Amino acid sequence: MQIIGMYGYVDKYDFVIATARALNIMGRSVLVIDATSDKKYKYIIPSIDNSEKYVTQYGEIDFAIGFESYESLLEYLNEKNIDIEKYSYVLLDVENADMYSKFKTTPVNKSYMYIDTNVLSVAKNEELVRRMREDNPEKELVFSKILYRAYLSRAATNYLEEKINNYAVKWSNEVYDISTDEQDMMVNIDSEFSGLIDLRKHTKTYIMYMCEYISKILGDTTPKEVLKEIKRRRN
Repeated sequence: MQIIGMYGYVDKYDFVIATARALNIMGRSVLVIDATSDKKYKYIIPSIDNSEKYVTQYGEIDFAIGFESYESLLEYLNEKNIDIEKYSYVLLDVENADMYSKFKTTPVNKSYMYIDTNVLSVAKNEELVRRMREDNPEKELVFSKILYRAYLSRAATNYLEEKINNYAVKWSNEVYDISTDEQDMMVNIDSEFSGLIDLRKHTKTYIMYMCEYISKILGDTTPKEVLKEIKRRRN
């Protein structure tokens, strides 16, 4: 089991769901943990469960919603006789400092920082990284960078690096520019209402970056192989 930390103050739930779907298409079992402050996935993922916290399935992907810590999730799964190790990948969506502190004990194997360069997002991401450093003063903080729906001017890039690098952050060589145009946004909206996560309907650019991104997560698969599976998959 690999736990992937998906950090950053951006509305990235559509991309998290798409990531989970792509991993699922590649034959991996996936659990998404909603660690957003306002429990976004509760309103996106349909469920008949009215409990405060629950695990539900959507598009062959499991979603853990309403949990306030990694330990509370493990306790819930144990009560249901579910071993978290059954999942190939666990995706942890964290958007701010307070939610990071609640889930800081999650044993993350790889971390991505999702970046939008508006001032609010940069400020919130700085708070998030500062909390990570405060909670883990000796830990090496290494992120792969995902420029999410962002246009990086030189000024924005310099400002971002100056703010976040104050906390001894290291960036990996992985950088992805995930832009979404009107077609991608319509696909995301259709998925939310239809319950069908069809990656094939996205733009060529979006799919290209998704395939590269997923191949890096898997480690033993090429982008071309990921693309082949996405194209042949029928929902």
